[in-house]
Amino acid sequence: MKKFFLAGFILLSFSALQAQYYYKDLVSNAQVVSDMKSYKENKIKKIVLKSFEDNGSESNGFFCEKKLNKDYSKSELYTRADISAASLFTSTFDKDGKLLNTYDSSLLSVTQIIYTYNSDNLISRINSTVRSSDEDFGNEIKEDHFYKYENGKPSKITRVKNGRDTTDILLALDDNGNVAIEKDTKNGTKFFYYYDARNRLTDVVQANEYSQNAKPNYIFEYNNAGLITQMTAVEEGSKSYYVWKYSYDNGLRIKERCFTDERKLMGSIEYQYK
Repeated sequence: MKKFFLAGFILLSFSALQAQYYYKDLVSNAQVVSDMKSYKENKIKKIVLKSFEDNGSESNGFFCEKKLNKDYSKSELYTRADISAASLFTSTFDKDGKLLNTYDSSLLSVTQIIYTYNSDNLISRINSTVRSSDEDFGNEIKEDHFYKYENGKPSKITRVKNGRDTTDILLALDDNGNVAIEKDTKNGTKFFYYYDARNRLTDVVQANEYSQNAKPNYIFEYNNAGLITQMTAVEEGSKSYYVWKYSYDNGLRIKERCFTDERKLMGSIEYQYK
């Protein structure tokens, strides 16, 4: 199960170096801010995550703990597992709760992401730097996402990789003002975003101008409180998918279970709040 928890965590974290820029840059950012607000309202100072195998036994060698500082301006998530190097994921927030930066470090790589906001408190720039090294060589990748808005809605992302490789990502809105289409002008890839009657994101679907086959990347389901109760995530480059089911108590996530596309339970995660 440990590998599935880690995959799921990476899937929901801020990856500024992959496609689906709107989802991973803005939607995920809003979710992290919302989570921190909930922790503050509930006076949570520490969260311990327990991993369990498909047979219900606790995963050996797995440790995951998130600590929040006194004024909720910083969180530290420490993760360790038998199959991966230990890592520390740090997030910093301003006095208004906006995410300022994240820092993810392990023995093999370090990823830093810095968020800049405009006068309307909208993200205007996301700067990411990934440094990796092993016994033979070191590598560094830098990437900037510059956001342009029209009437307070995102309309374009300019992606600059290593200071020279520039690509425009165009965004189109639906009739309700939600981002509906994201198009990479360089490779023609499109992502379609679908919403329910309450304007909650339900599907992220990938398509390409050179292919007639569109495929879902994410599918979300919600409860009446607007909390995600299920996420279906399609494995990149494959037809296989995983289904994550989430349970809550007083608005706080207390359990998540991961199933294969054959409905086989892979394992579960339980949250303990202190």
